[in-house]
Amino acid sequence: MTNQSDINTLKLKIQNELIQSGQYDEISKFLKFKLIENGWFDNFKNLASNTISEKENPNFSSLIRDLEPKALEMVPDNVKEETLVKIRQFLDSVIDK
Repeated sequence: MTNQSDINTLKLKIQNELIQSGQYDEISKFLKFKLIENGWFDNFKNLASNTISEKENPNFSSLIRDLEPKALEMVPDNVKEETLVKIRQFLDSVIDK
């Protein structure tokens, strides 16, 4: 049975390999490009502006709490799928090592 310590150690190894291999930057750039291409940033900017203008005294914590779930829902399914493919490819390459 795997304990939490083993899981945390594995996560740390994967994160380190992601960064050291340059794949973290590659996947981040890919995701950013796809979000821009699909209009996500503009849509989110409009949502954030509307949310701020509707609140009487908005603060950062309440905005994050309100906007984060909506922001995640706004990511197109094809972008999620394509990004997950890249992550799986990375994980497959690490496992093969």
